[in-house]
Amino acid sequence: MTSFLLTPSLLGKGVYLQLLVEIKLLDDAIIRSNEPEEVLTHHYKELGNRFVIPWRKIKGKLRRLVLEKQRGLDIHPECALKDDLCLNCPACLLFGGTGETSSAKVSYNILSRVMGETFISKSDAGEIESYTLNAVGEKHLKTGQALMTILTVPKETVFIGTVTVKDPTKEMVSIIAENLKRLTRIGARSVEWGRAETTIIHAKLSDREDMSAYYELKATASPRQPDLAILQNLPAVDASYATLNSQLPGLFSDLVTTRSPGKGKKGKEKEETKENPE
Repeated sequence: MTSFLLTPSLLGKGVYLQLLVEIKLLDDAIIRSNEPEEVLTHHYKELGNRFVIPWRKIKGKLRRLVLEKQRGLDIHPECALKDDLCLNCPACLLFGGTGETSSAKVSYNILSRVMGETFISKSDAGEIESYTLNAVGEKHLKTGQALMTILTVPKETVFIGTVTVKDPTKEMVSIIAENLKRLTRIGARSVEWGRAETTIIHAKLSDREDMSAYYELKATASPRQPDLAILQNLPAVDASYATLNSQLPGLFSDLVTTRSPGKGKKGKEKEETKENPE
């Protein structure tokens, strides 16, 4: 029977916790890729035209929330996204990073243990709302200085997607589950748009990934029954950060061990043979 790991492992153990997640917009949201006015939609052969949220947007927001909570507990408060990653804290263990480009300049990289997919709207992408903003000149208080059209995904749109934690401990799951609930804004200009409610509706611990938003939306005739039993009795999130942080020095020690040329198993055997010629 598949079970949580007791401590984090550098080597893959083939354990996957899959969380089926719903994000309901409480407000219109601006979800775009490269172009300022582009609302992301995708046409699926069997689902039709749907609004979508790329995983990178959800992952980026989730990582910031994990870091925010971590700093509040005074655990590696210097760690930040982009080139200031410390690569030695719970957030970096969960979401990964590149040693050469981080401020830590360590000799190892960390692969993300939190994986996801494109979130797909549960209903067809209907009419897209647009707003035209008329800028007001600061000096003369005149309008007509600039116009900008904003296209939004309408409020009450519900998205569904899967978030997977690879080789999870209970502490890792506690951190991810708690911060998913804290995901209350999504999209661009989220200081004024994109309020949302995020809910975990199903959880499954397995030796493989076999859940996806696409298949869940296709199975409308026999929807999956909610089951959150595996998330019961998780440790408190504050204690989970502390426990995970205390396990990291030992976990990463093997990655930073320096070996001189000729050492390793064969090198060691040669030294022993030289000292004991018999």
